[in-house]
Amino acid sequence: MSLLHNQIFLLLLIIILGDFLGKVRLWNLSLGPSAIIFVALAFGHFGLTLPVGVQTIGLAMFIYAVGLQAGPGFASSFRRHGISMALTVLSMALVGTGATYLCCRIFSFDAATGAGLLSGAMTSTPSLAAAVEIVGHDRAPAAYGVAYGFGVIGVALFIKLLPSLLRLKVPEEEARLARELSETNPPITYQHVEVSNPNLFGKRVADIFLKSIAPVTITRLLRQGASEPVLVGAETQLQEGDHLRVVGRPADLEKVQLYIGRPVSGEIAFDRVLTKNSIIVSKRRFVGTTLGYFNFRETFNVQVARITRSGIDLPADANTRLHLGDVLHAVGDERSLRNISRMLGNDLKATYDISLLPILVGLLLGFLLGRITIPLPMVGHFTLGTTGGTLLAGLLLGASYKTGPLIWDVPAAGNRLIRDLGLALFMAAVGTSAGVSFVATLQERGLSLLFSGVLVTLLPVAVGATLGLWLLRIRFLQLLGVLVGGMTSASGLAAAGTLSTTPYAPAAYATVYPVALIAKILAVKILLLLPF
Repeated sequence: MSLLHNQIFLLLLIIILGDFLGKVRLWNLSLGPSAIIFVALAFGHFGLTLPVGVQTIGLAMFIYAVGLQAGPGFASSFRRHGISMALTVLSMALVGTGATYLCCRIFSFDAATGAGLLSGAMTSTPSLAAAVEIVGHDRAPAAYGVAYGFGVIGVALFIKLLPSLLRLKVPEEEARLARELSETNPPITYQHVEVSNPNLFGKRVADIFLKSIAPVTITRLLRQGASEPVLVGAETQLQEGDHLRVVGRPADLEKVQLYIGRPVSGEIAFDRVLTKNSIIVSKRRFVGTTLGYFNFRETFNVQVARITRSGIDLPADANTRLHLGDVLHAVGDERSLRNISRMLGNDLKATYDISLLPILVGLLLGFLLGRITIPLPMVGHFTLGTTGGTLLAGLLLGASYKTGPLIWDVPAAGNRLIRDLGLALFMAAVGTSAGVSFVATLQERGLSLLFSGVLVTLLPVAVGATLGLWLLRIRFLQLLGVLVGGMTSASGLAAAGTLSTTPYAPAAYATVYPVALIAKILAVKILLLLPF
């Protein structure tokens, strides 16, 4: 069929067939985007290949989007409780690398086959991209295709069987973890308190030094005999009988009651004079500006209670820099809120606009960084290449968010489009190139590769479970998220979701995902530096 020799037609056909195949689910498991490489392998086996240029631009787009997504959370993954989770993930990458090298020595695999084995067994397409750039697109993708199947299924099965293997009851673990988290990080709530301390009568809020007693905030005040509340600022004077709405944690609210006065029931409502509104930051000229710059309280008599960014609530601190799409939860009179809405934009559609220039500049910077040669002792000259350069560019620009007029961050939907399109282009091109040798690789080393894939999949998660649960004391439900995040396994996360509907596993998955992503790219590079 002559159309199959048209490279544009062939590219689109492979991606479309791969997308359909990736959506097929068996026992709640699916191949996802990686199905494209299996379709491409089939076409490549019959001599139908795509140009290397498609592979290169696809690789750059995919890795750059990954770096942008991981950049803001990469450093924070190592803080607080994330340190033990990150250590578990790093140990999994290290064990996977060691197991792969051991299999290579036992079965006489070459470096390219070992890199593909590591990438497939640990279900890491970015690692495959790094391997292909270094060793070419012959053996690595073929080994990846052989090992990937069990990588998808094996992690999910391990997660499903883990509670039985450890003799743990998931409901008990849910209750225990919820209790511990509520004790260490109690939720923020509010209490209404009546001002009855004579030492506070006539004092400004700024002069009572409330923050030195407890980290709480007074948000509303209802005067004795009044029907409507007022917003509380630093200059607000307290009077006897005032009812205050104080926001903070329960233990801190108890301390404040001893200082201000007794708690009172009822609601301090602002249904008529004051109102609430959620305002979206959609005008790009205000991106990167601090909240304190606007001085909403003094200028507009509006108080911002909190900021929601990507579904996460942040404190409305004066030094918080605004991002495109931030939602300000504000309280004030209706006219002032309308004025602020007009000023900040409050246009959800505008937050989805994607500027092409920052993306192209970021990709160009990635290519330039990839050409830098670094001399390393006992290793020689080391080059980041397209993978390392675009990943580093994405991480740095994603963390910086904005430089002058350029906003590097891409809305989630846009980032997903760039990432998925880049991945599709890369896997279609590299799969057709590898398809020429795939059957020969399977015939020559099929059983040894399958056995090695099982080992490289299961050994890291087994070591991670042991290290995380008993040495680093990660709670079981969080450990589930750490293990599937360490393997960057969507099927594993789905399996964890069938064990518990609580958010603990997904939250841990999101915490360690950037670390795992980058650790496995480095693992492939380290593997290829070892003697074979």
